Amino acid sequence: MVKALATLLILFSLSYGKIIDALAAVVNSEPITTYEIQKLVAKLHIPPQKALELLIQKRLEEEQIKKLGIEVDDFELEEALETFARNKGMDTLALREAIESQGLPWEVYRETFREQLMRKKLYDKISKMEGKNISEKELREYYENHKEEFTIARKAKVQKYISPSKEVLQKIQHNPLYRPDTPALLVTGEEELHLDRINPAFANMINHTPEGGFTPIIPLPNDDRYLLIMVESKSDKEEIPFDQVREYILNKLVTQNRGKSVKEYFDKLRASAQIKILRMPKGE
Repeated sequence: MVKALATLLILFSLSYGKIIDALAAVVNSEPITTYEIQKLVAKLHIPPQKALELLIQKRLEEEQIKKLGIEVDDFELEEALETFARNKGMDTLALREAIESQGLPWEVYRETFREQLMRKKLYDKISKMEGKNISEKELREYYENHKEEFTIARKAKVQKYISPSKEVLQKIQHNPLYRPDTPALLVTGEEELHLDRINPAFANMINHTPEGGFTPIIPLPNDDRYLLIMVESKSDKEEIPFDQVREYILNKLVTQNRGKSVKEYFDKLRASAQIKILRMPKGE
């Protein structure tokens, strides 16, 4: 009864008996109005049909978020906002000021951010659910076809480049023969690293850098300079057994197949959903 009344209120205005916001579609009893479509068309500059498709997808996602009990509480939201702001080189207060300076209320932005986090959680959960369909055979095939990924070296001969200028190191990444006109801008040196004796994260980075390849540019701690490493060669190599990397492979395949898994999941949902298209706004 309440839903029926809400639908009637959406459909009709009692003033002059004119339709002010017509019902455009219904997705499993959840309405989509022409106003929502027109608003999305104006915001994204897309055709009405595309806007309707996006809103149908949104309704299906909202339905699954409720069904699977996905939530983002205020503490989790604040942590995510802090991380997002930090990645942008600011704190939460500066982020808020930047958002509000664009005319968007902070509470509206927070709730939109919360929705995005819930959608990400939904996609992650779908990917993990679909990951159960990955067979042991597929995992072993990946292992056999990517042996280099699961081979670690105990030693590595490397060339180090240190500079206060990231631009200099970026140029070396593109052309190893490049040298700056000002010698003081670059210090180089060759070294043999015993990877089992250094920081594990650093050793892992070296192991995942191919011979002849460069690592990312790394800020030096307690220094205003940057480090770039070219891995010349690796030795004392050892293959990691399949059992030790099985979960890593599974997670990697789940991540690689994420887009496909989510699409197939919602394709099935849409095929079984009750979707009625009633009308489209002008300009379709």
